[in-house]
Amino acid sequence: MGKTVIARDWGNARSRTALAVRVIMLFTGLLSTLALPGCAAGGGTTKQTLTLLTIFPLTGADGTLGLAMQHGVDLAVQQNAALGGGYQLSAIHIDESLGNASQVVTADIARGGVMGIVGPFSSESALSVEPVIEGAGIVTITPSATLPGLTLADRAKAEGIPFSQLHPQGAPVAFLRLPQTSDAEGKAAADLAMASSQKHGLSARSVFIVDDGSLSGKALAAAFSAELTAKGGTIAGRQSFTDGAIGNPMALVAAIVEAYPDAVFYAGSTLIGGQLRAALTLSGAPGLPLLTAGSSADNPGWSDAVGGALISGSTTALLPARDLSTLKGAQSFMSAYQAAYPGTEPLPQAALAYDAAMDEIAAIKAAISAGKKPTAGVVLTGVTSATYHGVTGDLAFDKNGDNTSAIPFSVYTCDSKGAWTYRATVGG
Repeated sequence: MGKTVIARDWGNARSRTALAVRVIMLFTGLLSTLALPGCAAGGGTTKQTLTLLTIFPLTGADGTLGLAMQHGVDLAVQQNAALGGGYQLSAIHIDESLGNASQVVTADIARGGVMGIVGPFSSESALSVEPVIEGAGIVTITPSATLPGLTLADRAKAEGIPFSQLHPQGAPVAFLRLPQTSDAEGKAAADLAMASSQKHGLSARSVFIVDDGSLSGKALAAAFSAELTAKGGTIAGRQSFTDGAIGNPMALVAAIVEAYPDAVFYAGSTLIGGQLRAALTLSGAPGLPLLTAGSSADNPGWSDAVGGALISGSTTALLPARDLSTLKGAQSFMSAYQAAYPGTEPLPQAALAYDAAMDEIAAIKAAISAGKKPTAGVVLTGVTSATYHGVTGDLAFDKNGDNTSAIPFSVYTCDSKGAWTYRATVGG
């Protein structure tokens, strides 16, 4: 019976051979059609997808802030989804909080199509990612990493960073930075600490300095200390955590109270800063001013890091970004952001992330308009050789990868309702 079925379906050997040849020809023709660039089986066009990566914390104390920055990039991508020339744009997001950014970036680059990166958020993540992106020549713009040694060889040596590993010999500079470095940030913070209340300062002559033990925290604390003493201030005490944890908060508060400073300066992560503020408030020094700089400033996750809005006050923070209320051209960005993400207020860092993405997108579109194939090298050259006029100002980079326009700092205070209020712009 099996032979009868075969004979009915396939016929004799000659007809079977002819049918097989027809099937092979049909299949080969189909493959040829699909392989044609810009063509699909139905006669339409197939767009090639180019990608921007983001590296921001999406969980933890900085999760809300990281999400806002991701939204800034997403908005830029949505506005430029169709690049022209048969190309379309997408974004892939990497959660910096997971601690495996370098491995994920390596895998994403290997898959192809990555034209640029926005991030990382922290200097510590940048240290792990920078060798990967420099080796691959993928333009990377960080809106927030301030450790000087990321871009400056002499500072890297002082910080104990192997600069040659961050920047392989012969490779073009691909890691670019928008904010000023920790050196400028620490100086501005010390000047703010000593400034009068009329200038939104703390009128502090004696300051107890605390850092979280990270390279970026130590660099910021060192810059603050140098400026404070140069201006005639006094260091009441110093504490640096070696394991990235606050350790015994009661012992630390006891040491601070005994030193009797006018204020405490903290340099480091939002999480440890929040624990320090909580320890001060709950352990006998609730009114002692805490001054911090960096990720804690204007951070929606600050009160959660402290442990509640009621104990979040008496905090002043310096942000390495312009408050959006001070930017004349920010209204269109703010409107577009709120339309895309109803019920949310755009943060200054989101605008920086948006500008970083738009700078990279402008280079991609320029290449396509010029009839060039958009590659990582072409996009890198486009970004580093041109000035982009963004929401937050002009973006252009020197030979080291640092922004040629010094973005000033914004001063914020946090009240007992956990709300941040913009006070002034300094240092720019």
